[in-house]
Amino acid sequence: MSRIVSFVILLWLGMMPAWGGSRVALFLPDDTPFWNRVALFARAAAGDLNVQLTVFDADADRLKLLRQLKQVSSTPDRFDAWLFPNFLRTAGHFLVQCQRLGTPCILFNSGLAEDQLGAPRRPNPQWIAQLIPDDTGSSMEITRELIQQARQNNSDRPIAIAAVNGYQADAPAIKREEGLRQVAETTEGARLKQVFYTDWGAQQAYVRTAGLLRRYPAVNVIWSANYRTTNGILEALDDAGRTPGRDVLVNGYDINPQALSQVAGGRVAVTAGGHYVEGAWAVILAHDYLAGKDFQDQGLVFHTPLLIVTRDNVENVQTVLGRIEKEPDSLYRVDFSQYSRAENPNLKDYDFSLREVLKDYQAVWGLEPGGD
Repeated sequence: MSRIVSFVILLWLGMMPAWGGSRVALFLPDDTPFWNRVALFARAAAGDLNVQLTVFDADADRLKLLRQLKQVSSTPDRFDAWLFPNFLRTAGHFLVQCQRLGTPCILFNSGLAEDQLGAPRRPNPQWIAQLIPDDTGSSMEITRELIQQARQNNSDRPIAIAAVNGYQADAPAIKREEGLRQVAETTEGARLKQVFYTDWGAQQAYVRTAGLLRRYPAVNVIWSANYRTTNGILEALDDAGRTPGRDVLVNGYDINPQALSQVAGGRVAVTAGGHYVEGAWAVILAHDYLAGKDFQDQGLVFHTPLLIVTRDNVENVQTVLGRIEKEPDSLYRVDFSQYSRAENPNLKDYDFSLREVLKDYQAVWGLEPGGD
């Protein structure tokens, strides 16, 4: 009889899932190239940390995302943590459910103002962290680079800057404008003429640029809020007979094949982006917290450094990211566990930058480092 019982127990154990790690849900708004990169980096990190990651895709449908939230909320023991952006102001719904169920959650990519639902751990203890792009810092770096290149082009000419931003009330637009103003208004010889606001789209950016060129014909720098406004600015400059990169310097605000090609071709002076790595960082933070390694000593709101790309390093970035685009599985060779403080007790600080990941990727695959 005991042999039969032992056999049954062994059979039952053999049928149990071998997974012993945490279970994490990642909610994404859509399967666009950007969000696909978020998912890729998240899966790469999860694989190295023994995290069982389930990705929910809302197909750009706010109601579908809320249905997915309801589905997950009805089985509270299914996941140990939730990761989500503030897609169409849905983060508040997630935070309420996380608190009700006692499930730790991380808000990433787009944050909430403190006057909306407080801040991480205050008053909701289950909202353990917020991970958002460093919009102000990246904008400051972009503006400095535009001014520096403008001086190199013509050291005797005053630097007249016009800006094409997104919605005036949007948090990224506010933060990026702060960075622009901090540099432009404190740099001798540079003057910010005016900030024009758009719906973040190319068409409105085209109209605003055509108007600002008539109003400020001497402008030699046009600061742009995102890649779509950049495309509208470039088209308007072409139609006005102005040469981007020579007559007027323009920046981008993304790292994708088109933006990198624009920098390589000289039409765009500098671009910044790569915050799709937040997929990996959110997984790592959740893993560390669930493993008992809280990160309160590091802060609860993390600002992801954006990668700055100019003509000096664009070839290198194109090579590495181009390979990841063509061979997504190649990213799995990078060991993301090295960024975890739970896995590395001697690791004092997190380094949440795409720059470090690309360096590791180059080392793993034996690629020659380029300019940086």
